[in-house]
Amino acid sequence: MTARDPSPRLKVLFFSQPFVYPADTGGKIRTSQTLRHLREVFNITLVSNVDPKSDLPHLRQMEPLCHDFHPVPRSTVTKYSVAFYLKVLAYSLSQYPVTVLGDYSRHTVTKLRDLLTTRRYDLVICDFLQPTLNLRALPTPRTLLFQHNVESMIWERHYRTCQHPILRLFWYLQWRKMQRYERQACARFDGIVAVSELDKQVLERDYGARNVHAVPTGVDTDFFRPYPEPPDENNLVFLGAMDWLPNEDGILFFADEVLPRLRRLVPTAQITVVGRNPSPKLLERTRMHPEIRVVGRVEDVRPHVARGSLFVIPLRIGGGTRIKAYEAMAMGKAVVSTRIGIEGLPVRDGENVVLADQPEEFANAVARLLKDRAERDRIGHNALAYIHENVSWRRAAAAFADICTEVARA
Repeated sequence: MTARDPSPRLKVLFFSQPFVYPADTGGKIRTSQTLRHLREVFNITLVSNVDPKSDLPHLRQMEPLCHDFHPVPRSTVTKYSVAFYLKVLAYSLSQYPVTVLGDYSRHTVTKLRDLLTTRRYDLVICDFLQPTLNLRALPTPRTLLFQHNVESMIWERHYRTCQHPILRLFWYLQWRKMQRYERQACARFDGIVAVSELDKQVLERDYGARNVHAVPTGVDTDFFRPYPEPPDENNLVFLGAMDWLPNEDGILFFADEVLPRLRRLVPTAQITVVGRNPSPKLLERTRMHPEIRVVGRVEDVRPHVARGSLFVIPLRIGGGTRIKAYEAMAMGKAVVSTRIGIEGLPVRDGENVVLADQPEEFANAVARLLKDRAERDRIGHNALAYIHENVSWRRAAAAFADICTEVARA
């Protein structure tokens, strides 16, 4: 007879509504890297929605992330299509925010209910706020919410930056709905994981959330490393999923407000925009500007980042943390960002990044670094040193695992 394990593995049901592959957004990168390390210490059952038209080739990649994977088939509406806008219009009439309804699925609820009633779990983790509606009426053990952003903050920033009166009303109503829903959802979970100390403070102060923990953001330093080849002169790079509205807004802001000022200072300045699904609006606005190159989704972002003299993050909207900043810093790149673009990351202006919010200020900061290679190299070297000394996914996942154990056994 063998001795009983004094610390048996937690049995965790991890519900990640979006399928994590390809890992082409900050949220997917954070979730997949977290799962990869949690699998080493917990018994992980993973439930995700899978689009049979696009996700099936990636199913073989799931084994390193979990012990038991349950795909729930679900078709998605193409963004910016007529069906997409009709769906948004219909959802706008609900008491729930449109993105919460968009992540709800009766088939998903059925799968989750079957697992929860036929198996014993110590903990249920819901990835992101929006899918929490699927868990609302289910019998669960202890629960943990993985909050990649303070979601209503993003909607508020859309509202405050929007100029179109009808769209501004839409953003305002969605902000208020999300604010109410976020407060209610936070109260239902036994624990909450935020991705920065700033988000933790906001959730506690503005939403009355309890038992909130902050985990650091990581980066894969084996994958993101400096390239020996020199960058293209006066070439800027932006990296991000272009079907996420804050990224699109940031590039349009840069194209309209920053780039004309920058080219008066550095006439040959240009920018390469890398990221999936650029919208027709973005493509139309940038088509007549050869100094703006929109390349869409690529298999490997590193060569594009390496060719950049500078990495820019001109975001005015968003929440959580910006994994894209850490990836660029891990490649030894100097980063020029708005404060929102680098929000939640414990970096230092003038030491390992350069911060600028207003168009003139941003253009001047970029021009200065393009002209001063020594200063640009200093910021990039400091950025790389900071990453190697402070940032890793294993460290972030270890903190996450400790929180899971604490919440499950409370």
